[in-house]
Amino acid sequence: MDLFYWDNADALTIAIMTFSSIVLGVAYYFILKSLFRLKAKRVWPLFAVPLVLIILTVLYDPGYVPLAIWIDCSILLILIIVAPIYGIIKNKVPLSTIAWLLTVGLITPISLMAGGPYGLVLIIVLVLVLSTLTPSKSDTFYDLQTLLPTSKIRSMAMGLVEVYGKTVMLEPLISKIKKVPCIGYIYKIDIIRTDNKGRTYYDNILTETQCNTFQITDDTGTVTIKGEGISLLDFPKSEHSYESNGRRYQQFLLKEDMDVLLIGKATNKDGQVFVEKDPTKNIFAIAPLDYVYQHNQSTPLYHSFIRHFIFLIVIISFVLLCNIDIEGEKIVVSFFSLF
Repeated sequence: MDLFYWDNADALTIAIMTFSSIVLGVAYYFILKSLFRLKAKRVWPLFAVPLVLIILTVLYDPGYVPLAIWIDCSILLILIIVAPIYGIIKNKVPLSTIAWLLTVGLITPISLMAGGPYGLVLIIVLVLVLSTLTPSKSDTFYDLQTLLPTSKIRSMAMGLVEVYGKTVMLEPLISKIKKVPCIGYIYKIDIIRTDNKGRTYYDNILTETQCNTFQITDDTGTVTIKGEGISLLDFPKSEHSYESNGRRYQQFLLKEDMDVLLIGKATNKDGQVFVEKDPTKNIFAIAPLDYVYQHNQSTPLYHSFIRHFIFLIVIISFVLLCNIDIEGEKIVVSFFSLF
């Protein structure tokens, strides 16, 4: 115990560790929910475990804060080691995710041994950098659509463009379920699992995306969209989806006359203009227009919640670190220990 006790645990160190505990809580939640496929209501309390441990430790004796962080990190390392093994056995975790976890798992103990609590700063920076370098297609799409100006088809410039309008089917594609004519589809098969308490879980074993060439039209003109390599984002589940023999079969359809927003690369070849996948941005995606509007309305609220949450954590940290003295009928609060 004395090995992890710091007589000179200053306010800055404790503040860094408090923030780090929040990051560790997010990591617990992500690994257990996304990789182990546990229900959110079962794993959300783990988000608060590192922070609660830090707060209780500060109230008991701030010198033991490094011990609390080491306990939190040990739990994280166990999850990082177990998650890839579980993913490989169940064949449900992509190799890129396994590589990401192993990278963080190797750097975490090295950073802590080399820099102590300040090594956590390196870990946080590493996670943020890796997350930035490997964003999902959905994240890239919604980030770009808030930055790119929406182009009218008639005045559309060559290069990366954002257009919206109604879909026009050229050559129908036949869907997997019920043989419905469509422009494109996502077809998924999940294995249905039920635990001893009757709760149902789904493990994906197949995801197939197909899309033919189609057109988008607005009030100024029509442009051809090369469907190869396109990502269909957030389309509603088809009413023909069903469950049978312990499996769930789902399809999501891109149909004619749908209001959509598309981001891709506008190209002029032999006098014909069409939109295709942009190899530079690696983005070529389409989403229902109403869902894009809904996303744009909810995202600022989410960001506001995160800002207020971080502000609340900072206030709690300051309260825990300040000195409170009672002098007669006065309560004196001082923050000299912060400097």
